[in-house]
Amino acid sequence: MISKKRRSFIALIGTTAIAMGGLIGVQATQAAPSATCNVKTTAAKANCDVIIYGALHRVQALDPINPVGGYTEGQMAYTIQGKLFRYDATGKPRRDLVATESISADKKTITHTLKDAKYSDGTAITAQDAVVGFERWVNSKRSASYIDQVEKVVAKDSKTLVWTLKRPYPGLNFALAQEFLALHPASKVDTQAKAKEYFKSPVAGGPMMVKTFVPGTDTFVSVANPNYWAKPVVKEIRVVTIPDANTRLAAFQSGQIDYVMELPLTAAKTKWDKKKYRVTGEKDSGVFMLAFNMGALQPNNALKSAKVRQAISLAVSRDQIMRTAFAGLSKPSCGMQFEFNNEFYLCSLPKNGKRDTRAARQLLKEAGYPKGFKVTMHVPNRVFWQDAAQIVKDSLKFVKIDVTIEMVTPDSNISGVLNKRDWEMMWFGNNAATGTLQLSNWFKPGGVWAGLANVPDALLTETAKLLNDAAASESNEQILEKLTAVEKIAFDLSTFIPIGTRFYVSGSRIGDNLVEALLPGQLQFIVATNPPLPKD
Repeated sequence: MISKKRRSFIALIGTTAIAMGGLIGVQATQAAPSATCNVKTTAAKANCDVIIYGALHRVQALDPINPVGGYTEGQMAYTIQGKLFRYDATGKPRRDLVATESISADKKTITHTLKDAKYSDGTAITAQDAVVGFERWVNSKRSASYIDQVEKVVAKDSKTLVWTLKRPYPGLNFALAQEFLALHPASKVDTQAKAKEYFKSPVAGGPMMVKTFVPGTDTFVSVANPNYWAKPVVKEIRVVTIPDANTRLAAFQSGQIDYVMELPLTAAKTKWDKKKYRVTGEKDSGVFMLAFNMGALQPNNALKSAKVRQAISLAVSRDQIMRTAFAGLSKPSCGMQFEFNNEFYLCSLPKNGKRDTRAARQLLKEAGYPKGFKVTMHVPNRVFWQDAAQIVKDSLKFVKIDVTIEMVTPDSNISGVLNKRDWEMMWFGNNAATGTLQLSNWFKPGGVWAGLANVPDALLTETAKLLNDAAASESNEQILEKLTAVEKIAFDLSTFIPIGTRFYVSGSRIGDNLVEALLPGQLQFIVATNPPLPKD
């Protein structure tokens, strides 16, 4: 039975969305909370019927190798795919379908024995599924820097995987827990044509399985996978697309949705009933940044000068951006890496990232631009980002750099801008599970942002070697030494300028770490289970 009040709110959501240019269909269902599913509930005692996630994006694809839209589809794909290792709520990779792991004395051969597990349709999960999944990742070249240390992987038998590494890689499991390594039946995904058809209705090796998936619509539904080795704390997850942040907030306040990311700042300033709601500013394992296109199609000659890019880094007011656009809920950067829970974070920017317009003007003069220049900055239209971009524009005006802001709506359309390869400057973010992986995104051939920003491999030779050495080491002292050297080169290049630690205002009507995006990190999604992922 749907209450009159609930129907009225659903109508309001639809009317508001139409006024904003799109229809949002929030389907009514019986959602949290309940006696076994509320803000006080722990994973061990949780039993949730339905969790409604008010998401920014539609779920348009479930193959992370071939994404279509925004990050929401990657999150849902993560809950469905089989995983050798899966991130837990702390951001650590834990054994999922791996029963045992053994490592050779030289640390270059790793053997995984799989659990006796089945997909949601009852077919066996095999080692060959993992081999094909890894081959798909390699062939896609997505975040290739994460796995360039792997020489090969073979299926010794139906339950045994053997990894051969080019060099020791203590952080391998952080890579294997990425959404790009998805276990699906090998015979269904071993060609592009078969994979395209299969992912219209994939089976599941993860805690959830697909119930309703129609690309182009605003609702996606998954249900608990009865063949998963552990019991999910939720029976059904319903994703409803609500692109507008204020509409997401209204839906959350009224109890029409149970979990939401990227709320407006007003949510952080609202006094919430803590017996019913959890609203927090979640820091992320990533940084906000300015990125520069280093490719041949980039038309702005001024940006080709490292001194100009360094001048922009010196002229931008990180403090003001984080204080004003982000309400002081997160910190300005003093180095390249993310600060949150990162033991290798270090301050490497001149004056620890404090603004220095005098030095910026001197660099612009040396580069031949004493009177400044014009530049276009593309900005995906996400919560807070337009305000941040305006402060960047105002900051650079002091050194006579005239910034034109191009907001990209919806934010997922930024892929088209990147693919044209003629953009100049961009506001975005760089996330990773570790500082080394984050720096690899920028400063190794195959790194996701090295590729998106068209950075020539020749500029990354030295940083790639340093990052490989850091990734192979188990000595914190040596890792810090290598990353310090990378960060010095990073400012010299200034192809990417860190601004501040990424964060989101998120809300939930259920207990912490039950059903939510992995924060730090937004590209994976957590569904707690009983028993939980092992911590060994």
